[in-house]
Amino acid sequence: MKHRKRAIAAVTACMLAVTSVPAFAYSPTGPGASPEAGRYSEEELARLQDNVLEYSEIQNRVREYNPTISQVWKTYEDTRQDYANMATELESQSQVVKDLADSYESAGEMMGNQVLISTAKQLKKGYQSTVKSIQDTVSQWNDKSSTGSIRSYERQMTAGAQQAMIGYDTIRQNIATLETMVQLYDRQYQMYTRQKELGLATDKDVLSSYTSLLSAQSQLASLNNQADSVRRSLCQLLGYDPETNPEIRSLPAFDMTRLEGMNLEEDTKKAIGNNYTLISQRTSAAGKTNAKRENRNKILDEGDQKLTIEMQRLYQDVMDKKAAYDAAATGYQAAEASWGAAQRQYQNGLISEIQYIGLQLAYYQKKAAFESANLSLWQAMENYDWGITGLAAVE
Repeated sequence: MKHRKRAIAAVTACMLAVTSVPAFAYSPTGPGASPEAGRYSEEELARLQDNVLEYSEIQNRVREYNPTISQVWKTYEDTRQDYANMATELESQSQVVKDLADSYESAGEMMGNQVLISTAKQLKKGYQSTVKSIQDTVSQWNDKSSTGSIRSYERQMTAGAQQAMIGYDTIRQNIATLETMVQLYDRQYQMYTRQKELGLATDKDVLSSYTSLLSAQSQLASLNNQADSVRRSLCQLLGYDPETNPEIRSLPAFDMTRLEGMNLEEDTKKAIGNNYTLISQRTSAAGKTNAKRENRNKILDEGDQKLTIEMQRLYQDVMDKKAAYDAAATGYQAAEASWGAAQRQYQNGLISEIQYIGLQLAYYQKKAAFESANLSLWQAMENYDWGITGLAAVE
């Protein structure tokens, strides 16, 4: 009985250790460590460990170097190994327990002592039950489905890091545009001030240009603060020390072929099958009464309907962002043509410097709108794909 009590106590302790672990995401190696051998080619590993971040590396950076994910998976692996070691130890003691039980049973039969006989049978049955229970648990922990909640959080963390990088790139592009526009607004203000002194400009011209300058300077200061905050958060999510100042590359142009693979009906079916909230609801106990079963079925139907509506929203958002992208691309192309013509006209003395600056400002505004539309389309498509993978909200 002591063996059985120790085994049950050990199992209970392990179960408490596991259930106290939050369902975060996965990295068996941790920040700064080398990933598992053979997982990446030498070239992939070199890119992953350099001080340059590219958008395509986010998922692997999260898996390998996010500190929270690394710790959770280490806890998972340690606990899984504890179960495996416990199973091995219990199996190794099986013969000892069997021999002990047999001796109890023989002694009981010789003395006609039913208590000893009963104790022997309970000992064998209880020990065998404990061993089987631990073996089943080891099998469950080795099953990929046992890490579903952890992998779900890994995906959430990856999606969050992607969103942070898209946000950072958006801010950075706006900063570059505003830095140029501050210079242009300053030139415009200085010119209007001089022209006013010559009677060639009005107070309204001066005030308008000065107001534009102050507004651009204020926006630039605000964006610089935001950029530093977002950069630090992104670095921490991906296991970089923010003080090392890794180079964060800009996102490439959106790949329009991704839109060709969208099929709302089929994608919604996949989303319903993959959604972690719905999976949890489907695997919950159905209840013993008809009322409870009906209530559970109602919850499942409502979940499917909510997710269907959410996928429709995500799909429409992609379509809206694509339309906005097309409009921004058209505007940017027109601005490029106008800007090219303005440069030639200015060089030939056909337009004034004030007109030239105004056309230059218009060009940079259209350029910024196009870059922003590209990143917005990126984010909308990622949200849709994550919905298919199982992360769409159904609450």
